[in-house]
Amino acid sequence: MLATEYTAAHMATRLLAVISGLMLVRLLPVNEYGFYTLVLAAFSFICTFSDLGSTETLSFFRWRAGKKNKPWVQYFHAVLRFRRTVFVFGLVASTVYIFYTGRHIGWDAQTILAGIVLMGVAAWFTIQSGIISYVLKLEQRFRQAYAVEISNEGIKLLAVSLIWVWGIATAIAGMMSIAIGALIAAMFANHLLGKRFIEFEKPNQREIYKRQRVLLDQIYPILPGITHFAMQGLFTTWLAAYYGSVGNVAAIGALGRIGALIGVIAGFTGSVFIPRLIAISDETIFMKRYLQWWCVMFVIGGIIMLGVSSYPDALLNLLGDSYAGLHMELTVVAATAVVWGWNGYVYSVNRARGWVKRQEYILVVLVIGQIGMFTYMDFSNTLNVLFFGMVTSLLWVLYQLVLNVAGFMKLDRHDN
Repeated sequence: MLATEYTAAHMATRLLAVISGLMLVRLLPVNEYGFYTLVLAAFSFICTFSDLGSTETLSFFRWRAGKKNKPWVQYFHAVLRFRRTVFVFGLVASTVYIFYTGRHIGWDAQTILAGIVLMGVAAWFTIQSGIISYVLKLEQRFRQAYAVEISNEGIKLLAVSLIWVWGIATAIAGMMSIAIGALIAAMFANHLLGKRFIEFEKPNQREIYKRQRVLLDQIYPILPGITHFAMQGLFTTWLAAYYGSVGNVAAIGALGRIGALIGVIAGFTGSVFIPRLIAISDETIFMKRYLQWWCVMFVIGGIIMLGVSSYPDALLNLLGDSYAGLHMELTVVAATAVVWGWNGYVYSVNRARGWVKRQEYILVVLVIGQIGMFTYMDFSNTLNVLFFGMVTSLLWVLYQLVLNVAGFMKLDRHDN
């Protein structure tokens, strides 16, 4: 019964996001959607960069606290404090990126600055609601967590619908819908969180320093890789804008809406399955459930790729006439979304179980792979830009899978 509710809530959240995204693709002219994609990439960068894997460490702290029968609320505040601090650095970097890349593709300074302000507001409140939603899931309060996420996407869809009705076909209007949804979701999330977290006694500076050190010890091994990962959206849109045109950026953003539709795999894994998997204390059952979910993801991925290859025009029609004919590009986007779903799974398992040793070396693997592609590929072609992203995602998932295997082998040696 509860599993059905969680699945329905997850699907509803993703469906609302897809609908609002597709409405903007069809409403905005190509040049407006290109700038919207540019700002949206910076928004995603801030949300990911300000995290640096810190939010997912809460699952490890909760698991460890449960083993020792101790509270873990203090780590919620440590993560929140950390993300707000890093947010400032992400905002500065994103501001520079949007301003100079926006000017390169022909946008005026006033519009660019308006987009930067809305991006910052949206990111600030998205960070707040995102952490609280994750905490609610760890507390097994799934209905409330999904209420927060649905409120965000629901308000955003309402705002986009008003933009559609009023015919305000601008990138700034699109970013305003994201900012409004994030603001209301953050307010709602704070209301649901409860006094146990909100009224937590403020620790002294020594305790703050101690908790930050524990948090950083968990984050440090993955810092190079997660920073590189956070920059991928910015790098992809920069490649499209610098070597191509605003039309290339718009095409990548539009196809990304189809990728978001396919990304239900990653969303379900992270939102529902991972918290339940981590709650399993028996290692044999844990490994069994881990392998079972891999089988599920392989089957779903195969069905998705079969559907995309069989009916590409049906999917491209969702984007409108401006993006017709992008068959090969659609296939690459679909494959990338499936692979990122796998990566979200193996990476989350590594983070939750504390298998973070040697995570820093992923940066070496990614940089070598990307330099090799950068040397030989023509990025004025949208297909090549998307292929660059797909190969990067494959490198990510293979490396994380190696760490999964190493973690299970270590457990097996301990058992013997």
